[in-house]
Amino acid sequence: MNRVHIVVGDHAAATLQTAFDSIENSATIFVVKDVFNVGPLRSETLPFSLLRAGFWQEVSGAAQVEVNDLERLMELSTQLTNGEVAEVCFWMSGIPAELCTYFWLLHFLKKHLGRCYIINISGLPFIDDEGKLFYPEGIASLPQRQVLKALKLARVVTPSEWETDGDEWKRLIGETETGVRISTGSKQVVGKPVDFYDKQLQDLVGNNNQKVSKLVSNAIRKYKIFTGDTFLIWRLQKLAEAQKVSLNKDSVKLYGAGASEGADLFPTDNPADNG
Repeated sequence: MNRVHIVVGDHAAATLQTAFDSIENSATIFVVKDVFNVGPLRSETLPFSLLRAGFWQEVSGAAQVEVNDLERLMELSTQLTNGEVAEVCFWMSGIPAELCTYFWLLHFLKKHLGRCYIINISGLPFIDDEGKLFYPEGIASLPQRQVLKALKLARVVTPSEWETDGDEWKRLIGETETGVRISTGSKQVVGKPVDFYDKQLQDLVGNNNQKVSKLVSNAIRKYKIFTGDTFLIWRLQKLAEAQKVSLNKDSVKLYGAGASEGADLFPTDNPADNG
């Protein structure tokens, strides 16, 4: 059966690929590089991909950022229409990036009713490599054997789901003041202002310098933030511009003497790819 598996981020794709390789399964994996739970989703003047690329350029300070998820999805849709691909299967959990992508897929693949499948691990227990029960936060957290177990969860997206969830993407792109999107429950995404996590970041900044990478990692872990590190580093730069914190090369502390030096703090080659 010619099935294409869709996941969000390279880390999740690597998790699936390792598991598939272990059983000599030559499945095709379609990787959504962007994370739709941060940044604008609609513009009156710019095409979607240019809008997203512009956002990530602003966030990262990179000279150029490539975003082409929608164009590649349209190619996949054409392959479904032409019979080159039999069906697609989206892997998701309850994290906001995967939920937003789920709504995005339903919106753009709506003519392929009956050929879109889903593997939803949200709220389901799995066994880790030490044999202990755990609840993975995302697809990338699944151990190899559990990926193969999760394959059995694949089911077709029902007509009622197309009806109830299919309009969620229109709602998301209509929220013009939204900067980040968080999940509040089963398939529930709520928009928040772009500075929604600024207070949490400030709470972790002290009087002494600490590594930006360490602070961001602590924030992601402590507050269950799913924006990726590039976005949070950008928010620290905005806090520095507002004289709330001081950035010096790769360190941060509460605002005092000196100002931000505009150092290159971003660790990823493509900031739109948050793993």
